[in-house]
Amino acid sequence: MGKKNQPLVHLKKHKSWWSGRITALCGATAEAGEYETETWRLFKLPGPRCPACDRIHKEGKR
Repeated sequence: MGKKNQPLVHLKKHKSWWSGRITALCGATAEAGEYETETWRLFKLPGPRCPACDRIHKEGKR
């Protein structure tokens, strides 16, 4: 069973090499250290997937 109030897992669109800040497909942003990399998502998602990111990815509007 999952835990309540877990943060959404977003799909990364862009990552700044300089600051480490990422932008998700849905437009959400996170600073360095406030997110997990895709490598760890392959084994287990840390929370539910973002429905907006999934929709954009499926429509191919990346």
